[in-house]
Amino acid sequence: MAMLAFHPMESDMSDRCQIPNCIEKIFAASHCSVAYVGGSLTVGVGASNTAEASWRALFVQYLYQRYHPKYHCQVSEIMGAIGACESYVGTFMLPRNVLPANPDLAFIEFCVNDRGAPDKDLVIKGMEGIVRQLLAAKNSCDVIILGAGCRPGTDPKGPGGSVDHAIHRKVAEHYDIPFIDVQGYMYRRLEERGQTWDAVSIEFEENDAYHLNDYGQQLWFESMRDCFEEHVQHFQRGDRKARRAPLPAPMISDELQFVELFDPAKEQPCIKLEGKWEKKPHGMVPWYFDSLLVGQPGAKMTFEFKGTAVAVWGLMYNNGLKVNALLDGEKTSGPYLRHFIEFGKGFVVAHGLPNKTHVLELTVAEASERHNKLQNPTAQIGYLTIACPPQA
Repeated sequence: MAMLAFHPMESDMSDRCQIPNCIEKIFAASHCSVAYVGGSLTVGVGASNTAEASWRALFVQYLYQRYHPKYHCQVSEIMGAIGACESYVGTFMLPRNVLPANPDLAFIEFCVNDRGAPDKDLVIKGMEGIVRQLLAAKNSCDVIILGAGCRPGTDPKGPGGSVDHAIHRKVAEHYDIPFIDVQGYMYRRLEERGQTWDAVSIEFEENDAYHLNDYGQQLWFESMRDCFEEHVQHFQRGDRKARRAPLPAPMISDELQFVELFDPAKEQPCIKLEGKWEKKPHGMVPWYFDSLLVGQPGAKMTFEFKGTAVAVWGLMYNNGLKVNALLDGEKTSGPYLRHFIEFGKGFVVAHGLPNKTHVLELTVAEASERHNKLQNPTAQIGYLTIACPPQA
């Protein structure tokens, strides 16, 4: 097979350690918890065993094997990745899935899932929300943004058919945190070895240009390891970012830094249910939800909230239904919860609202003859989420 044309990009390098907090803990025989925030690439889809061969697992193993024998530190993983998740909905889940575990280091990867978003300001808001929540966390968590990639020439949304990292690089630069160009690293290594993307692509899905086999996971890990070792060297020389550096002003908005989850299965004054809603058996609820409310056609959920943004998290599945939405009495875009694969999905209904009380009305639509061929189609809702920045 002929070689593909690769377009290597240099990884961002810093002249000082931008992640001093986690390295200090490692050297002090303390505990370093590493959080992973992203979509299916962060989950490790494509690895033969995500618990052992994913880049997440490889990085935790590397930290322990390299640094525990010398410094007697402990290392653990915090799983914050949800498949098919974009940054601007992922930010709503940090208070549940990541922050309670007090992360010391967090890797964020949303370049691939954010690339198709038409609202680029919302992408920046989402990334700012995640980065600011982590940097402001109790442990002053260090943050690294990752730039995943694709088979060269296959992404129509990026330059030269590669994944565009421009927005996420700008966020990293603004907050003085590392950006690892995983895509550029993989392109260079494959070209050096006379290989094509076929060497890293999964085989069990046709035309999948993004998910990686074990070899691809290994290359991804190597790009992280090299970056981490560079920052360790800076740390040892004393070239370090301030340990508790103040947060800069937002690039666009800190709106999605201040978020809150509401479980509609729990009785509370701000949520009113009408029609037929049933609680899904706990054993069938994915780990990133506490509950799922299953709504029949015509069932209605009314949510009164105070804030500037509102999002709905539901479960996509092969007989899911559309959920129609009214915000303050005006028709707006609501979640569509049908997909041939079952997975959790967040939908931002609105952002940039006046910081006051609003009313969101969600109504489960009737079944579509075109899409819902099976019996008993439903809509399954896990969370109503809001952003409520503090008022000056």
